Amino acid sequence: MHLDRRAVLATALLALPFAARAQAWPARPISLIVPFAPGGASDIVARVLAQTLSQSLGQSMVVENRAGAGGVIATELVARATPDGHTLLWAHTGTMAVSPFLQPRLGYDPMRDFAFVALVARVPMVLLAHPGLGVANVAELIAKAKASPGAIDYGSAGPGSNTHIGMVAFMEAAGITMTHVPYRGSGPVMTDLIAGVIPLAMTGTPAALPLIRNRQAIPLGVTSAERLALLPDVPTMQEQGLAGFDALQSHGVVAPRDVPAAIVARLNDQINAALRAPEIAERLAAEGARPDPRPPEAWRALIAAEQERWGGLVRRIGLRVE
Repeated sequence: MHLDRRAVLATALLALPFAARAQAWPARPISLIVPFAPGGASDIVARVLAQTLSQSLGQSMVVENRAGAGGVIATELVARATPDGHTLLWAHTGTMAVSPFLQPRLGYDPMRDFAFVALVARVPMVLLAHPGLGVANVAELIAKAKASPGAIDYGSAGPGSNTHIGMVAFMEAAGITMTHVPYRGSGPVMTDLIAGVIPLAMTGTPAALPLIRNRQAIPLGVTSAERLALLPDVPTMQEQGLAGFDALQSHGVVAPRDVPAAIVARLNDQINAALRAPEIAERLAAEGARPDPRPPEAWRALIAAEQERWGGLVRRIGLRVE
């Protein structure tokens, strides 16, 4: 009996530091690490959320852009961060569901090394062409690519990013080959697309909208199963002959694995409350993002499902980044 009491006491004492940390959190500004350069969908949506959470949590949430290696560098950084709730990662389909299959020597395991906090939004992508490419729709692009396999370059936010795997899926569905030009985020991709340095790119709706509105790029198609309210005249890939094509970016927040459960629960509550607030929902909708509040376990389950889908594609076509 005495041993049992001592064991219970020891367990309680070990839990005290975690409980104290959770109760005092946040004790200083929170870093929200976005693994891409400014200007892409991840950066745009993250900043909308960070501004709101700074108010509700009573501490600044500072967005820090750490670009490189398709988001892998920043993701590895957060996996090794102190699990006190003051360093969070803006995670998405690319870093959590694609890179583990694309890069054999990855320095993190998405399911083992992170605590899933909250899904924030799902974001359709838009296939954009520079006017100089001379195509106005998906059929014309496919015909041009089939006439000269590999001759058309396309930019992406980096190897394994949402925009990279989206283009890989598009090429497989269309039966074409084009040449990948990786960048350190969608912002630089859009800059070079406007300048005509690259003729083609797929990007999240938030990053695509300014180029479309300013007539700096031609939207060839959207990757969702239905047309977007913000782009009602742009047809889906399915409408243009790619049966069943549906590719959305999933964006959310994760923390280092051992962050106290109480912090995860509070963050999930605050994020979901923000997403349900009409003004935030409207701001995200105006960027083409679809708020999707869920509990942590549902966010984790979504990534597991995306790993099965996108990992299967990577294995099927033998795609690798060394």
